[in-house]
Amino acid sequence: MGNRTFLSVTNADTDSVDYENTAFETNNFLAPVWFCLVSQEQFQRYSRQLMQAWSKVQPHMDQPDVEDLPEWECFSEAFQWQIPWADAAEQLRLSLPRTLAHFPALAVPVHEWLETLSTHVQRYSDAVIHLELSQYFSFTGDPALYLKDIQKYVTLWQSPYPSREKIWQGAANNFYMLNGEHLPWRERTIAQPEQAPEIQPAQSIPPASGKHQPKWRQEFYIWLLAILSAALLLTVYVKTSSGWLAVLGFLIPSLFIVLWNMIIVPKKTSLHRLEAATTLKRNSTPSYAVLRIEYFNGHSPIGVDGMETDPSEDKTLPDLIPWLQIMQAKVLSSHEVELMISTKNPPNSILQLHLKLDEQLVAKDTVSAVNAIVLAHKMSV
Repeated sequence: MGNRTFLSVTNADTDSVDYENTAFETNNFLAPVWFCLVSQEQFQRYSRQLMQAWSKVQPHMDQPDVEDLPEWECFSEAFQWQIPWADAAEQLRLSLPRTLAHFPALAVPVHEWLETLSTHVQRYSDAVIHLELSQYFSFTGDPALYLKDIQKYVTLWQSPYPSREKIWQGAANNFYMLNGEHLPWRERTIAQPEQAPEIQPAQSIPPASGKHQPKWRQEFYIWLLAILSAALLLTVYVKTSSGWLAVLGFLIPSLFIVLWNMIIVPKKTSLHRLEAATTLKRNSTPSYAVLRIEYFNGHSPIGVDGMETDPSEDKTLPDLIPWLQIMQAKVLSSHEVELMISTKNPPNSILQLHLKLDEQLVAKDTVSAVNAIVLAHKMSV
């Protein structure tokens, strides 16, 4: 079973949160990426409400019927953590540039996380983020220790110091440890998450080609050839009265039957098995290697408000390109990236900007970071 945590999204006027609203969940741990949505003010407000409720229920904790008391009900309600999307998006826009500039390897799992989150947020005109972490409290039973663990992940995003490298690396076993389990809205409208999909054996998966003939049709052809062989045997014997010719007439179709079963059918079966194996491989869930999270201490062009440019290379460009003007980033070389920028002069035109990076900064990580930040800004528009 385990102690599960949930990140859900609903509309502001929704009274209750159902499992169908869940965007991410974890089992026995907190996902550090979730807390890029949490400001220090939001955390302090949550801490106060929880500690105030705890101070009222703590004197009754030794009572056997404590869960029936109104103080316990208030304590349970204090775990409810709701953040309006407008506030969460504002914190997201602040958290990502500061952290990804120093820990660019985090950009890939963060971008994947944002893509899933956007499938939920875009459904509502007034979205609200719900963090359900009460089951995690069961590990300690102490609200101070519980809040200390949360504070650690909130601080990760607001103070990306070199000392945080070990914490990030400890969570980077795979994307699941960073993000939690992904539950995109579009996928779950087809298959409910409560029911795990059955894994079909390879032989039951239909082949990619529509030319595969059913088994009854193959058997029909074999019987047809057998009847033809018998008819030829009888006809040749009646016409020629020669037993050798009659046997020869019988063997010709029989030989074709043998070739069919020994060569053609096995070849088709092997092909279908190969297609089935390819289908399984294509549909299987990829396993992510352990990420190497290193602290980058050089100059990064990633800023809170946009990408910094080098005026010495192109004096016509501003010193800073706002995130909303950047459409996409691409890798040009190991230390050079290309930015697709929308400009107003002339209207709706696209400018391609080549940007050289610090020699210690890998281009693919920078590109992933830029695209993740751009996506975050698009989600908040």
